[in-house]
Amino acid sequence: MEPVPDRGSPAVEPAATRPGGRIWLKRAALVAFSLLFTLAMLEVAARLLHLGSGGFWEPDPHFGWRNIPNARGWESCYGECEVFVTINATGLRDYDYAYEKSPGTRRIIFLGDSMTAGMQVPLEATFVKILERAMNPDGGTGWQVINTAVNAFGTDNELIFYRQEAVRYQPDVVVLSVYLANDIYNNHYALETRLGGSEHKPYFTLDGQGELVLHNYPVERAETVFTRLTGLLNRYLQLPRFLAQMLNLRAGVPEALRPLIALATGNRGAEEAASQGQGAGGGRRADICQAEYVPVIEEAWAITRALIRSLSAEVEQDGARLVVLLIPAAPQLVVPQDGRDWYCDRPNQEMGAFLESEGIRYLDLLPAFREHALSGGQALYYNRDFHLNERGHALAGELLGEFFQDLP
Repeated sequence: MEPVPDRGSPAVEPAATRPGGRIWLKRAALVAFSLLFTLAMLEVAARLLHLGSGGFWEPDPHFGWRNIPNARGWESCYGECEVFVTINATGLRDYDYAYEKSPGTRRIIFLGDSMTAGMQVPLEATFVKILERAMNPDGGTGWQVINTAVNAFGTDNELIFYRQEAVRYQPDVVVLSVYLANDIYNNHYALETRLGGSEHKPYFTLDGQGELVLHNYPVERAETVFTRLTGLLNRYLQLPRFLAQMLNLRAGVPEALRPLIALATGNRGAEEAASQGQGAGGGRRADICQAEYVPVIEEAWAITRALIRSLSAEVEQDGARLVVLLIPAAPQLVVPQDGRDWYCDRPNQEMGAFLESEGIRYLDLLPAFREHALSGGQALYYNRDFHLNERGHALAGELLGEFFQDLP
């Protein structure tokens, strides 16, 4: 009998080619396609409905971040506004201006943060442009009022921005807008980083003689994998920004979600966190509204005063003059009940006393804003967004026009 040939072990069919495996792969592909299609449709809906904020910022080694030149996008103010924002060729939320002034032209330059940039209202409705119209009552162009504000800037960013960029516009007057709800915090590096701000920024400390010392300039690691990914999300996708903004409105967001929110919003959350008076590193909370300051707040005030002194001296050396605008926070306008005092007067008193001692002219909007609130006037801020609405900008612009009429 002839031996039976050895046929070897039977071949094992790969799982992917088995009937059951092919079905599993098809189902997985269908689920992945359905998920991507759903996300794509939600992204389209976010764009069509103008949800979330536009991607306007990019890392910068000099300032930490700045507006992206020629950027365009929608600002939705957590659904409370719908404004198409454009950034000009040099990165300003304004029209294009040549650095050199035309003969006979005078200029007012505004430094500030998002309260001054005013992306929540049309450009012509910002108090900067309202002031420009007030300065040119005959419809001329003798005065140009230029907005150089960048979201989440502190006075430290603004001093560097003046030195590197704003001074090139040859200003006659420089207006430093101070939003006391967060600017004092922004100017202290530990408070800035612990309250949700960016650690990738230049910052100042004071030496033993009280002189400013600049650190992290140019900014180390201004571009990391995180910031590059943030830039891509901010520039090209609307849905993640909207979802992150909605999470920001919720109290008690889990810490695990904070990096994702920062990733989707470009880490520009310092203003909101600071305005809520969160503590900085344990112990009694670091709050500029307290009757007694903790040491870190004293340090932040000392740095802020030094920054303003330095800016005033440099502006004067450049042949211009410095004016300071104090912008209230919405909680400061809540009319007190049952004989209580107004909320948070101390920062305005501290800043006013300092500016008077330095001989720096300033306009504090708080008294007029409170008078408006007492009269039952229309709200000056959005309900969910802490920025000024059009009525708030209109009142601020009107007060600025009156102030500049009396400015020698």
